[in-house]
Amino acid sequence: MSKVWFITGTSTGFGRHFVEQLVQAGDKVVATARKLDAIQDFKALAPDRVHLAALDVTNKEQIQSAVQEAVDVFGKIDVVVNNAGYGLFGMLEEYTDEQIRKQFDVNVFGVLDVIKATLPVFKRQGSGHYVNLSSFFGTWSMPPYSIYSASKFAVEGFSEAFAKEFASFGIKTTIVEPSVFATEFLGTSLEQTERKQEYVQMYEAYEKGISSINIGDPAKAVKLIISVLKSDNAPLRLAVGSQAAYTIREAYKGRLEELNHWFERSAEAD
Repeated sequence: MSKVWFITGTSTGFGRHFVEQLVQAGDKVVATARKLDAIQDFKALAPDRVHLAALDVTNKEQIQSAVQEAVDVFGKIDVVVNNAGYGLFGMLEEYTDEQIRKQFDVNVFGVLDVIKATLPVFKRQGSGHYVNLSSFFGTWSMPPYSIYSASKFAVEGFSEAFAKEFASFGIKTTIVEPSVFATEFLGTSLEQTERKQEYVQMYEAYEKGISSINIGDPAKAVKLIISVLKSDNAPLRLAVGSQAAYTIREAYKGRLEELNHWFERSAEAD
């Protein structure tokens, strides 16, 4: 059965692959982007099943307008994919206040504002599915991604809580945790700081490590995500890519080992 998908950040990366694959599968899509020129080609895929809406997730008026357009055009929204976001790269003391606030405005408050705008639609319908793009960096962190990771940790935290809050309304929630894929994340979507000389060795270690990482195919990743979302048992969290699954498992394992090591001392505080 055809569903209506509302997707943010569809001009590049995962967002673009979502639109292309969903339209091919016969679904209806509200594709949003800050600049409509970047997604005009989507209309040619299926003019009657694709609606384009201008949307900057930091603009609440545009969010409300895009959501209303979706309902006016298709009558409902079945799935909201909070995909819009970008990465901030650098050591903690290198970030400017403006960069930090921008990272949270887009990756955190933008997601929350889209959720707040679409929640009344889902509640009226008695159904809906929130799909929030996190990252494997949303479960662990490393330099030089401290602030980016912090934004994704925030997404994980509020998503886990509202998954329970919204469940009684028939609303599902899935947090998607991809590893590194061949998108613009490591290119034009990555904002970088002005590097300080004292971190040269740390940057060199990072660059050596990243050079050995297996970069995944985003089309294949999105195909997996869609198939899981369309199943009857979509999980709260979905690691995407073997690197994500392995790294997240090792992070949890290390955290549990540390917790167990200090468990008795922790209990002394009771």
